[in-house]
Amino acid sequence: MATTLQINPLLIHQLLDQETLHEPGSPTAGKLPGNYVKTVLKNKNTLTPIIEKNNHMLTCKTCGKKGKYDVGMLVVNVDKKTKTDNISDNIQMTGYFRCKHCNSAGNWELPNSILMQSMVSVLPYDNGLAKQSMVGKNLLFDGSWHRYTTDAEDYLLDKLKGNPQDSYVWNRLGNLYHKGNRPDLAVSVFEHSISLDQGQAESHFTIGSMLSQISDLPNAGYHFRQMLLVAEKYKKMPAEDLREMLANGLWLLFMMHDHTNGEVPFAPTADEIQGSGRGEVPVDFAEMELEIFPEDVESFFPLAEMYMGTRAKEIPIRKRTFKLTTSTTSFRKKKKRVKKKKKK
Repeated sequence: MATTLQINPLLIHQLLDQETLHEPGSPTAGKLPGNYVKTVLKNKNTLTPIIEKNNHMLTCKTCGKKGKYDVGMLVVNVDKKTKTDNISDNIQMTGYFRCKHCNSAGNWELPNSILMQSMVSVLPYDNGLAKQSMVGKNLLFDGSWHRYTTDAEDYLLDKLKGNPQDSYVWNRLGNLYHKGNRPDLAVSVFEHSISLDQGQAESHFTIGSMLSQISDLPNAGYHFRQMLLVAEKYKKMPAEDLREMLANGLWLLFMMHDHTNGEVPFAPTADEIQGSGRGEVPVDFAEMELEIFPEDVESFFPLAEMYMGTRAKEIPIRKRTFKLTTSTTSFRKKKKRVKKKKKK
């Protein structure tokens, strides 16, 4: 029997590039395209949520039925002006949830528990409670503000109607689902963004991270290595943020390579390099002098900068870690060393 989940029919419609919409009000998980959806769903409880679960009983105003929903982090915008001066109109929720009964979204009667939890964030003292609310604004990449994650979803899906090939907007949509504790939707959308543009480095990284958590190490390693190969041409991140993402991917690759006794390659294979169209990686890092500390992600910065290619030049010189020789533009080649920090 197909699993029924809270899914926006418009998402299925646009993922499948359908000309007409014939999906039921509550689409099944089997409709989600992608190679990893079933595996991620099966191992959902193994994944570490980006934001801790925050369950509340909400009433759907569309059908009048109650249900328990993970609303995620409550973000209170104290600067937002509303017609009613009702604080509930200023509360954003990072969780992705739709009515379990009618699948509608964004039409909720909020319980007092949410209002009380939101008020905690504006108190001038630390009450020692788990951090489930904060003061601020949860904005999309274009600066737009949306109360519910499903509102932001509709906004991005509307953008994609006009430009369905925009892999970056698809990645931003995937991030909404990922942060909203819906990894099944997230991985499907991330895969779709890569199908549109193999150079979507952020989607490769997040898929790799998700698959590594559920112990699908071969596929996780593949996506981390693809991330490295497309990094030089990826312009959607500031250079220092890109370096940090690559370093984290390299760190996880190193751990998987070590855990599998080399079965998961640490570096892109010859076939992967050829398939990427990059031609060749500028340096055989196996011949470089590097000090890698498995406990220190920043020790992977030199390798990350190597894969960044010309984008590494955007990092201020004082912050760069990968040094070039002064006489040539070739990279310094010596033997790699891996060190492990001693426990104190």
